[in-house]
Amino acid sequence: MEFSGISHYGSSVVNGGSDLMIYNESGEIFANDNGLEQFSEPYATDNEFIESQTILADGGDRFGVSAISFDLEEELLWMGNQGGHVTSYFGTAAQKYTSFQVHASEEVRHILTGEAGILALTSSSLRGQIRRGLPLFTHCSENMVEMQCMLQTSPTSLLMGGHQDKIIQFDLAQGIETGLIDVGENGCAILRQHPRYVCAGDPSGRITLRDPNSLSVEHVLETHSGSLSDFDVHGNLLLSCGFTNRQGTLSVDRFLMVYDLRMMRLVNPIPVVLDPLLLRFMPSFTSRVAVVSSLGQLQLADTVSLSTPNLSLYQVNTAGSLCLSLDMSSSCQCLAIGDSGGYIHVFTPTNSENPMINTYSRETEFADQIDLPPSLSIKDETASLAAIPLPYSPHGGKLLSDWPAQCLNNVYRPTPPIDPDILRSMKMQGTIGYAPNPMTRRRNQVLYESNMDLKRRNGLVNGGSSSSGDGRQKGNGEDSGFIAIPKRYRKTEVKYTRMGMDDFDFDIYNNTSFCGLEASLPNSYCNAMLQILYFLEPIRCILLSHICQREFCLSCELGFLFHMLDKSHGFPCQAANFQRAFRTVPEAYALGLLLSDQNPESKSNLIRLIQSWNRFILHQMHYELLEVKKQQNEILKEKQQKKLQGAQPPFVYNEQEFPSISNPVISSNVQWRLQQSTSTEAGSSTDVMVVQQTADTPLTNGATPLQPSSAHDAPFDVTRDKENEDDTTEISRLLGSKQVHTHRCLKCGRQVSKESVMLLCNLVYPEAKEGVQYTFGQILGQSLCPEQVTPAWCDSCDRFQPTKQSRGLKQLPHILSINCNLDNPKDKAFWQTQTDLIVKKMIDKNGGETNSLNQPQSSPTKACRYGSSCTRPNCRFRHPGQSQDKETAQNKSNANSQFYSTCSWLPLSICMERLSNGAVRAYSLNDPSEKPIETAEEVVQSSNYDLFAVLCHVNDDRKNLISLINVGSGYHSRLGGASLSSWYLFNDFCITQVNAQEAIWFSLDWKVPCVLFWISRDLPKELIPTVSNPLTAEVFSEDNSLARNNGARKMITFTPLTPDEIAAPGELVAMDAEFVTLNQEESELRSDGKVSTVKPSHKSVARITCIRGQGPKEGTPFIDDYISTQEQVVDYLTKFSGIKPGDLDANFSSKHLTTLKSTYQKLRFLVDNGVKFVGHGLKNDFRVINLVVPPEQVVDTVLLFHLPNHRLISLRFLAWHFLGMKIQSVTHDSIEDARAALQLYKKYKEIDSQGNLKETLIDLYRVGNQHQWKVPGVDD
Repeated sequence: MEFSGISHYGSSVVNGGSDLMIYNESGEIFANDNGLEQFSEPYATDNEFIESQTILADGGDRFGVSAISFDLEEELLWMGNQGGHVTSYFGTAAQKYTSFQVHASEEVRHILTGEAGILALTSSSLRGQIRRGLPLFTHCSENMVEMQCMLQTSPTSLLMGGHQDKIIQFDLAQGIETGLIDVGENGCAILRQHPRYVCAGDPSGRITLRDPNSLSVEHVLETHSGSLSDFDVHGNLLLSCGFTNRQGTLSVDRFLMVYDLRMMRLVNPIPVVLDPLLLRFMPSFTSRVAVVSSLGQLQLADTVSLSTPNLSLYQVNTAGSLCLSLDMSSSCQCLAIGDSGGYIHVFTPTNSENPMINTYSRETEFADQIDLPPSLSIKDETASLAAIPLPYSPHGGKLLSDWPAQCLNNVYRPTPPIDPDILRSMKMQGTIGYAPNPMTRRRNQVLYESNMDLKRRNGLVNGGSSSSGDGRQKGNGEDSGFIAIPKRYRKTEVKYTRMGMDDFDFDIYNNTSFCGLEASLPNSYCNAMLQILYFLEPIRCILLSHICQREFCLSCELGFLFHMLDKSHGFPCQAANFQRAFRTVPEAYALGLLLSDQNPESKSNLIRLIQSWNRFILHQMHYELLEVKKQQNEILKEKQQKKLQGAQPPFVYNEQEFPSISNPVISSNVQWRLQQSTSTEAGSSTDVMVVQQTADTPLTNGATPLQPSSAHDAPFDVTRDKENEDDTTEISRLLGSKQVHTHRCLKCGRQVSKESVMLLCNLVYPEAKEGVQYTFGQILGQSLCPEQVTPAWCDSCDRFQPTKQSRGLKQLPHILSINCNLDNPKDKAFWQTQTDLIVKKMIDKNGGETNSLNQPQSSPTKACRYGSSCTRPNCRFRHPGQSQDKETAQNKSNANSQFYSTCSWLPLSICMERLSNGAVRAYSLNDPSEKPIETAEEVVQSSNYDLFAVLCHVNDDRKNLISLINVGSGYHSRLGGASLSSWYLFNDFCITQVNAQEAIWFSLDWKVPCVLFWISRDLPKELIPTVSNPLTAEVFSEDNSLARNNGARKMITFTPLTPDEIAAPGELVAMDAEFVTLNQEESELRSDGKVSTVKPSHKSVARITCIRGQGPKEGTPFIDDYISTQEQVVDYLTKFSGIKPGDLDANFSSKHLTTLKSTYQKLRFLVDNGVKFVGHGLKNDFRVINLVVPPEQVVDTVLLFHLPNHRLISLRFLAWHFLGMKIQSVTHDSIEDARAALQLYKKYKEIDSQGNLKETLIDLYRVGNQHQWKVPGVDD
């Protein structure tokens, strides 16, 4: 029988025949056909161990288990197979722990475990791994040939032996070989550790005992005459098993040789009933040894003579496979055998419920548990099956979704194209190009495209039509991943530094005199609409003159914001106070207009969002102005009644007396009900209406009220108001279009009508039909006056009946606001189809000639410097392999693209005509062919409109909203420019002048129109009111504390201004403000190790203090307001602000608590009066307060005491150096800081008058550097 699978021997070692033994329960041994042997006394058998686990190891179907070892540190069992793979199993339950490959083809011959990890030895390499599977090192050398065993003699020393004449000494700490020991030509197949010796056995049957330090030979034991198969050492005993040379052949020796290492002599051998191949001492029992044969028999033998030997014999279920490896755990509670069939057999004691590998094991580190995806019902048709992760396919396994091999081709990932903006601005220096970073890609991220995308963009693959259909350069493929979005349309990223935004240069983004808006605050998506409202001159004048007593009034905040835009002169403003009030409006939250961190702009449908915001803000302005108007009327009416009848009860606000715009009051004498169908027209479902009904309302069919219908001679009713109140405001007079809604029962003819005022129109698109062309005017007319048939309740029929619902106009608006409703692919396709038809019509009109557009017709003669690797879309240079037909098609595509940029479906000017039947027809004034044919209906009202503003959605990586506005001449003249109108693109703080054609040019794959504003040329002058400042000195008299704590009144720390103390222009007011943090700063660690601010912290003003700067009460505060806030404060900054939790809460505060609006009005009044503010770091204070103060009205001590190119000095150090004051010792106090700033300013004027300012500042910096800018006694 050959033992080539036995790892201790080479292929030349064989043995002779062996008998197969079978055992029965009585102790008899049945031999082969040669006969039966019977012992004199039967052996007593008891099952001490049982085979508890049989494990098919990794790769067991192809490789046998060549090495096995129990971990000495943790509850792990390690296995190495003949394919170079190592696997570990946790506990006696054999749960797989780690699995990894240590060699590509060589078998694992020995495994050692240590504190740091494991060592796995193959025939030519040594691999170190940690237990979690990560490799530590791999060692190979020319000395490692047919390695077989290893032994760790110290924490850093290792011995390795094999079928060669050298034992290798290896240093584990340094990973190098430190020595070679000659062992003779027989080599070293087995190494075992003894306290006094290093035992080395060779295949010839000799065991050499060597000194552990010098490794010199101390003793030699001749164990077996044939060969040595295995030996083990425990205590003073050495046991070996092997082969005997009988008559020139090798046969298995059925005796275990026992040597006493104290006397160095052979003692009585131990007979066994099997052919021993492997053996291990059982450490807990010095007299027991486990012996395994190659065929799977296991015997537990005693090393001492017993009068009645106890035979512990077991048959391992190897299914005919040879046993190759054996190991015993340190606790003697587990025994493992590995066979050539790839199985591991684990034996544990029968009387132990929880066997352990080690008596004291350290805790094993496991991988974090992966959260499983939620279960899905198989009946759920809406479930996303793609969200279920698939398991890893087994080796050679196939999935049903796998493509066949003939359909696959391995390709390399293509190089991403270079941004066209870079190529256009690149300056070549030799072979290196330099260009500014256009900021079109995310930091540290690269977008890859497929080879097909690159070929299509280079014009090497035909795809799609020759014209892009959207006016931009896309090559010949519609599927190109490249979108050439101009830089002025992209969202600009602000670079924040430790100085915040002070170091950011806004001037490079705005060369105009107009002011942009910063986009660092939440819900800044509405910046584009805020700019449109500001440049609407009537709305601007109305809101600048508006003021009311509501704390959170959006109209008031818009007026304050518009005042900032007027006074800022090109520097960007921040709509912080408007956003603060906007977040408190319940309707905004209910409509989903407030974005959060969980629902940012990048995840929202910005088209639908901004259209809802447009509808909301028009409704909100109308409601707020209407409420103020009604309150004023009630006050006036009350005063008149007092004069006539004496004192009357005070006015009590009743919500029912002020109906909202969207809920019109229906007269009680008209009883009609209509079923609200889900299929109602988009215009009527989203229009904002103000009910205004009269008895003489004309109907769409020409009938008059209270007369029978011409169809069925049935009466119909016209709803009236319960009270004839005037519900019109400046907003409804500007943007409102009076409409008549008619509901007519198609069965009985009963007809009900009502009047309303619509502030906004939603475009409704018909079903697109191939080849049918619609004008924009036709779509607008159908959207303003829609008709539909829907089931509704009829009082006459007393049931639901088909009802015709129609709408007709009674008056055209002066300003027309339109939502384009292009938030779905169907409507986008309709708009694109109409644009394509116009371009086709223009091309046909020119006879297909494009010379008028100056398009090159001849092929380019200059070769492209990038050759076939060019990735630029529609490169105008010649490329290798480009055909003449391809060049001609490319030139034609470029010509068609020019048509898309010059022809637009949206006209710049339209004419709207209201007919006698209430219908509206509109047509373009730029195209005479659109003028409709005269009909029998008389034109009652006609008005010409010019496009004023377009709000567009930019579908880039970072979604954006921009506005294109035709800025009127009044805005230019107020800023000192020429009195003319011009188009500008407003992209937050980036403002660019554009031509009118760009405003109506759209590329629907990235530039989508959302909101349109048209202004009538017949806008009455009286609708543009004169701007008047609504703030007077009365703002100082309306000074009430919101704190409900009675002790708050005793804590008043200021003396209000008297009427004769109202600050005059030029007078000094010392000011300081304290802030709290609403949102923390967000930062990221860049690849160079520096921290970059992604989003700055969001702060809110918490305390404002103003102090008299002259007069008998100089230094006495007249404003010391704590600002109430309803938002969550994440950091009160108590160390720097002095604000404590509860100071801003009306229920607990003991301070003088007011609203931000109240204090803001006081500061705004002081600014408008021309006072000079003195303070330290006022630029940041005014920025957070959201107040624009002219530079000539600001005296900042941080700039007065400052040398160019030197650091800014704190107020605390300045007060100590010049005034001898130690302020801010424990916390900050705004009154103390404001007084210190006022005294420093007076000190500055004193120094400046003496003429030694420069020497004083130099001495200041000298002292500051000497003290490291710390105040002695305070900072220490």
